[in-house]
Amino acid sequence: MARINSDPEIGRYLNRPVDEAAVAAFFGLMIGHWESHGYGPWALESREPEIEGRFLGFAGLAHVPPFLAAAGSAPELGWRLGRTAWGHGLATEAAITARDDAFARLALGEIISIIHPENERSQRVAVKIGMRRWKRIENPVIGIEVDVWHQITDRPRPLRPADRTRR
Repeated sequence: MARINSDPEIGRYLNRPVDEAAVAAFFGLMIGHWESHGYGPWALESREPEIEGRFLGFAGLAHVPPFLAAAGSAPELGWRLGRTAWGHGLATEAAITARDDAFARLALGEIISIIHPENERSQRVAVKIGMRRWKRIENPVIGIEVDVWHQITDRPRPLRPADRTRR
């Protein structure tokens, strides 16, 4: 992940500066997120025979960091791939899978994505998976406004056991 984050073309769109220590901290946070919430980002690995198992990046859901709380309370769907994985539809495929998991297995009613306003590749992924630009918020860490993209499920949410007893 540190190799991917150190690519200047990738790093310029991140919501915070990222070095090797930050990657290690992020990894720990995501493990904790999985333990607390039962979901989080997935590691994306190649299935191509010549590079099978090579780490390509990540995609998945996580709660928004406190400094971006203005984005809303819905989990964020995020993706980040190394440059060698660009242009093959992998970000879109992974984002669709994570979105579908959010709405089906997790029964979430909505998701968001926080995207740098100049990151046209991520904006295209968001459009392809059905998200719409919703609002702009200040990112105090990088000192600019960022776009919050939003999607609401079109599927009815299943009743939780507590909801059934209230009827």
